[in-house]
Amino acid sequence: MSPTLFPTALARLAQDATLPVEQVERLRAGTATVEEWCNAGEKLLGIDPRLARALLERAAQLQPNIPNVHYLLGNAFRLCAEPAMAEIALRRAIALQPAHADASLSLAFLLREQGRMQALADVMLDLWRNEPRSLDSDRRTLAFLCECGRFSEARQILPAMLEAHPHEAELLRRAGEIALVLGHFDAARDHLNASLDRDPHQASAWLRLAHTHRFASEQEPDLIRLRQAATRVDLGADAQSAVGFALGKALDDLDQIEEASRVLGEANARWRASHPWNAAPFLAQVDQPPQPSRAESAEPAHSASALFIVGLPRAGTTLLETLLCRDPALRSRGELNWIDALARKLGPQPSTAMLQSAGEFYLAQLRQDDAPASIYIDKNPLNFRYLGLVAAMLPRARVIHCRRDIRATALSLWSQHFAHESMAWSYSFEDIARFAHGYQQLMAHWLATAPLPIHELDYESLAREPESVIAGVRNFLDLGADESPSTSKSAAAIATASVWQARQQVHTRSIERWRRYEPFLPQLADMQAVVSPSPAGVPKRA
Repeated sequence: MSPTLFPTALARLAQDATLPVEQVERLRAGTATVEEWCNAGEKLLGIDPRLARALLERAAQLQPNIPNVHYLLGNAFRLCAEPAMAEIALRRAIALQPAHADASLSLAFLLREQGRMQALADVMLDLWRNEPRSLDSDRRTLAFLCECGRFSEARQILPAMLEAHPHEAELLRRAGEIALVLGHFDAARDHLNASLDRDPHQASAWLRLAHTHRFASEQEPDLIRLRQAATRVDLGADAQSAVGFALGKALDDLDQIEEASRVLGEANARWRASHPWNAAPFLAQVDQPPQPSRAESAEPAHSASALFIVGLPRAGTTLLETLLCRDPALRSRGELNWIDALARKLGPQPSTAMLQSAGEFYLAQLRQDDAPASIYIDKNPLNFRYLGLVAAMLPRARVIHCRRDIRATALSLWSQHFAHESMAWSYSFEDIARFAHGYQQLMAHWLATAPLPIHELDYESLAREPESVIAGVRNFLDLGADESPSTSKSAAAIATASVWQARQQVHTRSIERWRRYEPFLPQLADMQAVVSPSPAGVPKRA
């Protein structure tokens, strides 16, 4: 407790004239109402969290059974960078009022900052069971769980939500997306179709529908539906683009390459027209890649380590992740966005203390609170932009660089709809070439300068000889022979564009796929000339 700050808190409230004098005096005497304590605490939270903490600690002494007092005190502790005390206060508020949504959400955000994702899911599920149910609360709970990657927990509560709101298009779409991520393709297909029956303007539902299966016949109902949607003019630009990408995928499955080329070309042009790529920030990063000074390691020598799988998207990163995670010693966290966020927050010249703090935060996001592993994987391919920062934050990290024929990569990128600002360059071959050229420049720079072990891996070799390539990767990671079964065990959740392919047997169909498109997309043949070959190299250790 901070008794010496309590008079200062009262003085500040009186000084700023934020409260009537008589109310300040009731606070001083301890005779204020609960509403007055909470009102004063909220005002101080926006002025000085330390003073708010002192006042709310006094309130909690005098009013120990009031949930809002403990909720506000928990927020004060959070703002004062005292997470352990914040958790105690927030859990006290929830114990007193299990349906206290604000306290539960505040605690959930606190737990997410600490990487405690299982605990976060437990808090959200308890809130859902205890608070009055509504469509808004169901949407909020489902969205938060999905945002945090807790798809299994989201799936547990979906049946009750759908029973309560059977005709709600957004919930049906969410149900389809969750089923797809978890590999329940038939259920995903049913939910997505039901969602589109109720609201055909949902761009993501069209995209997900195309990835629930491989199209095998012109008579398939989903293909007929996509063809009909493609003729509509009332869906809006984003949904119309999504229909085009979905139809293009179906046509590719059916080997109708000429029509697929035309349909995908129109979809790419439509999306690019309304979502152009601003190349300047990336090109500036290529010209002057930041290389922060190396921090003292935040990683104990005996701790688990981070493995980054990088490269151009669609270069085999998901396939590699899936094959590696047959071994329980490796745990993937999917495509985390934390490195990009930390780079933006830290700026070009972070201090050693900032790097250490960022490294500890990031490791918490990797380790989380499930069963421990030896190596944790972040397979966000765009982390190649920040390998200097990775080396500075995490001196024990390792990197696998996935490479692929640029023509195959470009076609795969151009055929997908990512709908994310960081992928705005993927909707024209000209932009893909510019980005790919910058990527190769950056990777050449990191290979020459980054004090990190970097292992280079070709997608084509991985697809043709997966066992021998994985054996080489395991050697790079200082792991023994793979004792797991040779049949790939799919990850529990896959939320990338490879959601369907990654759960199929390894195949080589995609290696020369670009040649089928070359007669209709002459830009593909030019990609080799525009983009220099990947820098040659062997596995490199710092």
